[in-house]
Amino acid sequence: MYDLLIKNGTVVDGTGAPRFQADVAVKDGKIARIAPEIAEGAETVIDARGLVVAPGFIDTHTHSDGTVFSPETTGYNHLEDGATTELAGQCGSMAAPYYGEFDPSHGISREEYERICESYTSYFAYVDSIPHGANLAFFAGQGPIRGKVMGFGDGTPDEEQLEQMRGLMREAMECGCLGFSTGLVYTPSVFAGTHELVEIAKVAHEYGGVYTTHIRGEGNQLKESIEEALVIGRESGIPVNISHIKVIGRQNEGNSRDIIRYIEENQKAGMTITADQYPFTGGSAPLISQIPPKYLTAGKAEGLRCLAESAELRKQAEWSIFHEAHEFESNIYSAGYEGCLIAGAYKTKEHIGKTLAQLAEEQGKTPFDACIDLLAANDGIVQGIYFSQNDSDLLNFMSQPWVMCGSDWSDYGAVVDREKKYGSHPRAMGTMARRLELIRDNGLWTLEDAVYRLTGMPSEVYGLPMIGKLKEGLNADITVFDYKNVRANADYDHPFRKNNGIEYVIVNGKTAVKNGEFTGVKNGKVLRMKRER
Repeated sequence: MYDLLIKNGTVVDGTGAPRFQADVAVKDGKIARIAPEIAEGAETVIDARGLVVAPGFIDTHTHSDGTVFSPETTGYNHLEDGATTELAGQCGSMAAPYYGEFDPSHGISREEYERICESYTSYFAYVDSIPHGANLAFFAGQGPIRGKVMGFGDGTPDEEQLEQMRGLMREAMECGCLGFSTGLVYTPSVFAGTHELVEIAKVAHEYGGVYTTHIRGEGNQLKESIEEALVIGRESGIPVNISHIKVIGRQNEGNSRDIIRYIEENQKAGMTITADQYPFTGGSAPLISQIPPKYLTAGKAEGLRCLAESAELRKQAEWSIFHEAHEFESNIYSAGYEGCLIAGAYKTKEHIGKTLAQLAEEQGKTPFDACIDLLAANDGIVQGIYFSQNDSDLLNFMSQPWVMCGSDWSDYGAVVDREKKYGSHPRAMGTMARRLELIRDNGLWTLEDAVYRLTGMPSEVYGLPMIGKLKEGLNADITVFDYKNVRANADYDHPFRKNNGIEYVIVNGKTAVKNGEFTGVKNGKVLRMKRER
C-alpha cells in the first residue's frame, strides 16, 4: 500500500517534456511510481482530475535564513504559493557567521543568536535540528564573510584577510551551501571591490557553486553593474545569477531590451548566466538600506544614531541621495518619498501602510527627517516598498528562457487574517501564482516551459538533483494546481490574501496544503548541493 496516491491528473514533470495523463504514487517520502493507472491502494488518495500535477515549485530567492529562530515559523505563505523548496541566504545577508549585527525582531536573545550563528557549522547544526515548512537550501552571504574579517566599514582587504575570507567560503561550501550571494547595495557587502569578490568566487567555484548577486545598481547603472557580475564570472569561472532582475526608474523604461541582448551575447560567448525575478513592479528592502552606505561605515546602529542626532548630517545624506545617484542608487531617489510605502515597523505599527510623504505631512516634518525618526524609533528595523518599476520591462525579462522565479521574502509564522491591510508585500503570498497567471494571460510560455522554469531548471542550475522533477525515486515534493484558474489575490493593500488555484502541496510525501489551505504539517528538510568536483 502506498502512503499517497494522486489520481487522474495531468502530469507536467518539470523536464519540459509534453504533459501526459497519469497517476502518481508516493511511499516513504519518495515518488514510488508514475503510471497511466495505478490500482493499488493508498492511505490517502487525491483526485486531481482537471488539475496539473507538477514538481513542487522552487522559490529561488528567499530570506528565510533569518526566520528559522522562532518555533512559530511555518512558511505557510510559501507553501500556499506552491513552493516546496526555498533557496535562502540571498543578497549577501545570510544569518551566519555572526559579526556584530543583530536584529532583535528575530525573537531570540543576542547571546543565543551569536551562539547559533557563530559559524556556518553551528548554524547548519541548528537548522538541521528543527522542523521547516518547506525544504531549505542556503547561499553563503558575502556580507557576513566580509563583516567577520573586516567589520562594518570600508577598506580593501590584504592577502591575510582575503585568505580568511576564502577559509570562511570553504567552510560554507563544506557545509553544503549552493554558492555565495552578494548584496552590493547593503553594508558591509557594498564595500567589497571586484577583486575581493573574484577571490571568494574562485573558492565557491571549486565546489561547483553559483554566484548570485544583488548588483550595485538596477536603474541608471544597470548595465555597468551587470558587467561587474560578469567580470567576476569570467575571472573565476563561476556561473552567475542576477538576483531579482529588473529595471528601476521610469526614465529607464525599455532598457530591459538592451540588457537582454547584452546577457545573451555573453551566453553565446560561453558564460553561464541566469537570473531570478519576482513578478511585481513594487520592490522591497529595508528602509535603512536606502541611506547612502558612506553614512553607515561604523555599522547601521551607530550610523543611524549619528543621523538622528545631527540635522546637518541628515541634510548631507539627503543631498547625496538625490545628487549622487551615480555613487549609490537609493530607492528614495528612484521612487520619491510619495512612492516609498512603509510595509513593516516593528515598534510603531501605526505607521505601516503610509508613505514617507504622508508620514511627513502628518508629523509636520520634512520627509527625510520623518524617515530618520521612523528608523530611530524602530531600532533601524523598517521595511519599505518602493514603486519605481514598470510592467513592460517586467514582462520582457519574464519572457527569457534563462529567468527563474523567486519571491525575495521570508517565511511567515501563524496564518495571518487574510483581510488584514498592509504590513507586507504581495510577493510573500503570491509570487508563483502571479508568475503563472502572467505567463498564461500573456501567452509567454507553454505550460510545460512555465513549470520547467519553476522546478527542473533551478534544480539543475543549483545542483539539487533530488527535487524539481517528477521521476520515480526522487523526493516526493509535488504541487497540484488548476492552471486555468490560478490567480494571486494578494495586493499592496491586502498582502495576506491567499491564492486561487494552488490546491495541494506535498513536501517529502506529506500534505502541507489541502484545498488551498496550510494543514499545519512541517515536513521540510535542509538540502545541500550535490555536484561532481
